[in-house]
Amino acid sequence: MSIPVIIVEDERLVAQDIAQILRDEGYTICAIAVDAQTAIQKILEYSPKLVLLDIRIKGDIDGIKLAQFIQSFCDIPVVYLTAFSDAETLKRAQSTNPMGYVVKPFRQEQLLSTLAIALTTHRAQNDEQKETTLKEKLLSVVSHELRTPLNAILGFSDCLKEEVFGSINPKQLEAIQVINSSGDHLLNLVNNMIDLSMLEAGEFKLTIEPMSLASLCQTCLGCVAKIAAPKRIKIESKIQEGIPSMILDERRIFQALMHLLNNAVKFTPENGHIILELTCENQREYQRESNFTTPVRISVTDSGIGIAKEDLHRIFQPFKQVDTGYSRKYDGMGLGLTFVKKIIELHGGSIEATSELGVGSRFTIILPCNDLSSNQTSELSFTAH
Repeated sequence: MSIPVIIVEDERLVAQDIAQILRDEGYTICAIAVDAQTAIQKILEYSPKLVLLDIRIKGDIDGIKLAQFIQSFCDIPVVYLTAFSDAETLKRAQSTNPMGYVVKPFRQEQLLSTLAIALTTHRAQNDEQKETTLKEKLLSVVSHELRTPLNAILGFSDCLKEEVFGSINPKQLEAIQVINSSGDHLLNLVNNMIDLSMLEAGEFKLTIEPMSLASLCQTCLGCVAKIAAPKRIKIESKIQEGIPSMILDERRIFQALMHLLNNAVKFTPENGHIILELTCENQREYQRESNFTTPVRISVTDSGIGIAKEDLHRIFQPFKQVDTGYSRKYDGMGLGLTFVKKIIELHGGSIEATSELGVGSRFTIILPCNDLSSNQTSELSFTAH
């Protein structure tokens, strides 16, 4: 498809030479302008796909000011033609976000490759912008149009279970419990999608304050014990004494730990075994040998189905699930581990995974830690992106 181009160049021979090169390559030359006023008229008249623009043109308005106009009112990529290379000129030119530079005198190959790259880059940026806009619209629909009715469904199903509106028989109770559990599952998926999208967009906020990881782990164990009880899974904790206070977003760390524990329960058969460990290396020895802060490790180990070695590298990627016969029995979008990884990395930490197919898996969160007991108070709180 022929690409319409406007050339803004006050040296007629140079402009004609460029025009002939581009025509030979299949471009359509809409117009050749020698000043900004003519260029603006032609741009508004023809709406070209590319403007090839000399920095120095006739009239009071130079090429850089013309590029600023194009950038403000038109979505058209600009490639500069220039014989200037001083720092101040380049700095002014860069402020207009051009798609490329062609330095005069130029070679034909240089001109054509620069234009091809400019058009490809501009097209990619437009595609990315469209994708971002679509994501934002989707998230808006998911957030407002799905979460609100889901909360209503869950609220009324809870009321029915509690017989607020009258007595129900066992079959009705069983149906209501299915509605409730399915609604909870769908709401969790919706929330995960929103959280992950916010993380990727850099709009996710952490509320950081001193907290006790030992207490948080105990809370998580209490929550997961209720989920594990129907499968008669043994839950064991190994929490080291003397773990220092840490500056973390307690709610988000709780979410991350519950993702790991819920996964452990989900993929562990009946009568299995799950261990939650919280450890901290000897602070004095560690600081004597290293310039880093003491690492705190939280490990979740299960006796579940395990993960094949060739699949370990992709388990933290979004929408990826290990495709084993057992794992595919369970619902999910493969967002949980991605969320955990990003949350831990926002805190300056990392997560590791080891596993053996048919034996079990071990996920370890590693967080940097400073002992706050001597000089920090619980009033410390700030927001981080």
